[in-house]
Amino acid sequence: MQQISGNGARKQALWMSEQCLGRRIGRLHRLVARRFEAELRTSGLTLPQLEVLSELALPEKAARPSDLARWLGLERSTISRNLDVLVDRGYVRAAEKSPTGRSTRVEITATGLTALESAAPAWERAQAWISGTLGPDAVPALDRWLNALDLHQHAHIDAAESDVR
Repeated sequence: MQQISGNGARKQALWMSEQCLGRRIGRLHRLVARRFEAELRTSGLTLPQLEVLSELALPEKAARPSDLARWLGLERSTISRNLDVLVDRGYVRAAEKSPTGRSTRVEITATGLTALESAAPAWERAQAWISGTLGPDAVPALDRWLNALDLHQHAHIDAAESDVR
């Protein structure tokens, strides 16, 4: 077995373990997701499925899966997998397809609205526990961080695209 040589790598590893935002945010995500998943287990929905249903319950019209992915900050493949499950359960249906069949809009069904409503107590328990633990400033703080990172990300992408032109 090869050992790491030099103190430089150990210092870097220590600094990363003490300061890395990605590590901390990833851990926060796992802790929060575990709490929601544990509460939602009785509803038969996962947190991503609940997010998709709640997002589809908001608009007055059907949504494209790519829009759902963008709104929720999820990969398109994650949305597709969850939509497949939700369609199989009758919670979501294809509302319209393009003539080529490549573009689809989906909408929540009455059964999906019932599932969303049934999952609400589980969501509320998880939300109350996490909010109570983190305090009343948690949501505004997270929103500030998300908005700052989202704005910076868009500015970075826009700048990169203008460099290509």
